Amino acid sequence: MLAEILETTPTTRKLKINIPASVIEEEIAGAYGRLRASAKIPGFRTGKVPQAILEKKFSKDIESQVIEKILPEFYSKAVREARIMPVSYPDIDGGTELVKDRPGSNRYKPLSFTVTVEVKPEIKGLNYEGIALKEQPFSVKDEEVDTALKSLRQSRAVLKVFKGPLKKGDMAVIDCDAFINGKEVTDLRSKDHPFILGSQAMPKEFSDNLAGKNKEDSLEFTINFEAGLPNSTIAGKEVLFKVSVKEIKESVLPDLDDGFAKSFNSAGMEELKKNITGNIGKQKKDKINSEYKKEIVEHLVSTHEIEAPGSMVQMELSSLMDEAKQNAMSTGKAVRTDEELRKELEPAAHKNVKVMLILDAVGKKEKIEVSEDDVRQAVEEVATRHNIKPEEVKKLYIAKEGSLEGLKHRLYSGKVLEFLMSKASIETTTD
Repeated sequence: MLAEILETTPTTRKLKINIPASVIEEEIAGAYGRLRASAKIPGFRTGKVPQAILEKKFSKDIESQVIEKILPEFYSKAVREARIMPVSYPDIDGGTELVKDRPGSNRYKPLSFTVTVEVKPEIKGLNYEGIALKEQPFSVKDEEVDTALKSLRQSRAVLKVFKGPLKKGDMAVIDCDAFINGKEVTDLRSKDHPFILGSQAMPKEFSDNLAGKNKEDSLEFTINFEAGLPNSTIAGKEVLFKVSVKEIKESVLPDLDDGFAKSFNSAGMEELKKNITGNIGKQKKDKINSEYKKEIVEHLVSTHEIEAPGSMVQMELSSLMDEAKQNAMSTGKAVRTDEELRKELEPAAHKNVKVMLILDAVGKKEKIEVSEDDVRQAVEEVATRHNIKPEEVKKLYIAKEGSLEGLKHRLYSGKVLEFLMSKASIETTTD
């Protein structure tokens, strides 16, 4: 039972817990009873082994089993009595061994131990209604609609074989050999490689040299690559390329007519332009709402002084460091040392935890919850966006994060931010 609770810091609690001797002795007796029913000792029938024999052979094991059972039980009871929510594993001081009241006795002394745990801090004076935001008006310009329409038209383009000359956007099917200091570099060799002129897959000089060339043309040129590139083969090197143009395909755009519009589920061009305008408007509104939410978060962090539990900060820091390493590897950049990443990302980890604590406090106060339908809908949206089955989405989350709890918490934070948006005061600006 909980004997005492001390607040050592705003995020640390020390619980003194007592376990009565009667509980220990009852657990010990029960453990020996279960052991006697199954123990096989030479010279004794199963179930008839004397207590003294069992104690001599198994006392340490029995006591360890009892400790492993009653410590977690009484810790959980004490946490409930103290009405706290630990965010870290308990640090136990004392109470790790059972002690008899005297040698040769079957009676035990009461057990006392102390646990130190981190808890979420109490946020006093939680204030989040009427946060002032400056309105960010927006409009959709004709030029933006035209640009989007050009992009859609390009997405429906077909490639048609012709002889040349090559211009930006055309595809050249090439054979390419590369040499450094007169030696061929097989890793850079390619055959029948489709290259789009102007593509960023290669340096600008590569496209510049191919521009204006025709089918069956051959050319040689050198490119000096910058030092420090992820690809050590070419970093800081001068590379001689020998290229043969085997085939050229130009991009043929479709006519902007009603048939084109129907391929995008629109009755005609006017409706397609209207739909494009609506989509651009929604994207702009979503971006502005995202900026509003960032302002709300900054306001909450600056107006609420709270101490972030160290264990939560360390977990968030580890997550940020892992993410930074994965991003570096996926983009071919050098992975920085843990020390460098820790120094850079620790402030962000502290801030993220504070934001998490404030949003959790607001959500708890307003009784905001994430339902199973919310999770199902989110999973289905991800599945539709990536054209995979919902079951596969769940598997990906579980493989990456161990469970769907991370997704649930993101949905929860999103709901709380939407609530805070509804309570914010958006000041209309006048020109």
